[in-house]
Amino acid sequence: MSVEDPWNRFKEILEDPWKEARHWKEKTGGKVIGHLLPDVPEEILHSAGALPVAIEGVWAPDASHAQAHIPGYTCSHAMGAAEMAIRGDLSFLDGMIIPYVCDTTRNLFHLWVELFPQMSKELLRLPKRLDFDGTRDYLRSEYSRLAESVGRLTGRRPDTAAMRESLNLYNRSRAQLRRAHEKHGESPDLWTMERVHMLTASALRMPREIHLKRMEALPWNDSAGPEHKERIAVYVRGKVWDPPAVLSLLDELGFMNAGDEMVTGFRAVAADAPLDGDPLDALVQRHMATIAYPGCHIEPKSIVDGFVERVRMSGARGVLFLNPKFCEPAAFDTPDLQSALEKSQIPSLVLETSAGSVSPGRLRVRLEAFREMIAGDLP
Repeated sequence: MSVEDPWNRFKEILEDPWKEARHWKEKTGGKVIGHLLPDVPEEILHSAGALPVAIEGVWAPDASHAQAHIPGYTCSHAMGAAEMAIRGDLSFLDGMIIPYVCDTTRNLFHLWVELFPQMSKELLRLPKRLDFDGTRDYLRSEYSRLAESVGRLTGRRPDTAAMRESLNLYNRSRAQLRRAHEKHGESPDLWTMERVHMLTASALRMPREIHLKRMEALPWNDSAGPEHKERIAVYVRGKVWDPPAVLSLLDELGFMNAGDEMVTGFRAVAADAPLDGDPLDALVQRHMATIAYPGCHIEPKSIVDGFVERVRMSGARGVLFLNPKFCEPAAFDTPDLQSALEKSQIPSLVLETSAGSVSPGRLRVRLEAFREMIAGDLP
């Protein structure tokens, strides 16, 4: 009898990202609530009895339907989300939460209101001023409002006990995902960048309890043997892995992820929510401890110095910027960050990416050249 490859169960989720959510809905009769990345607190949705599902637009590179409603100069993350919804791929959703992190997400919310009146909708107004005295109180108020809204949809307003239970579950899940990132650093031939991303991405699209149980079956104690190639450690800054195939390309070319700020990467699991005290306050504390999403109003020197320090601490030999095309917040700080990296003698490469319109061959050529530049005397 052949033994099933434990990685396949996660790979299958990304090949059919809504299958698990549809199955859960049919089995339980519960509400499935989609959310656009980044920084929607899934614990609030979970504690209200709903299944949170992250919507990642890069899985819909063909956006012919959405282009009738959205300008062509829209990032593939938002364009793809609209495309999937318009063509019916997201019809299983009972609700949708869109975080207001830029003008595009704000406009996408209003488009959602017009096109999908049958679906419950919320615009989560995340704070842009993180250094303001009232930021924490404001964010707690937004979380409380979200909890009330989700509770009305599910018929179960999350109480303190339910929220603490959800916080504990998600903390445990994040701890295992952080462990996977550590295994990547120890054995990148087995725990590849693509596989580690598979774990995080699948966790965002299925019941977290089941995902956590499936992770137990992974080869945590196995050794991949001697590495076939010296890996070059890079630090990655961006939004989502766009196009997703860039991960397998980085693995193939011998890169290793020393750290990243992707919303579907290490950034998503780096901070936990404290289990003591008020659960909403704990979620606020977690948000404030997470690396700020591009576009927040922070003192520029603090942004630059903090970034360079994180790169240094990671031990990376270079920095890779994956900037989504037409995403102004993602690109706004890039020149200053590159200048600071240059002064610190840390090489960097900026790749403007867009699902469906980026040539894999061109990506390969540029990444090969970057590896050669930063490898030094390594083979």
